[in-house]
Amino acid sequence: MSALMLIGLGAIGWSSYSLFAGKGYYKGCPPGGYDRERDPFGFWAPTIIIFCVGLFAILVSLKLIPPHPRQ
Repeated sequence: MSALMLIGLGAIGWSSYSLFAGKGYYKGCPPGGYDRERDPFGFWAPTIIIFCVGLFAILVSLKLIPPHPRQ
């Protein structure tokens, strides 16, 4: 398993845990994390971004999306 695959799985796991727990623990967050109901933008924006980065990393590691061509 490549490092990129592990990073992707970790990112998807982290965003899934945030969805399950209802709290987002991200850098710069208030103590206790961002709550889904009290601060929806602070919760949803990083969660969706982290999920997309994880999905992209997995697709690149499986070679379904070609990496940047080297010249």
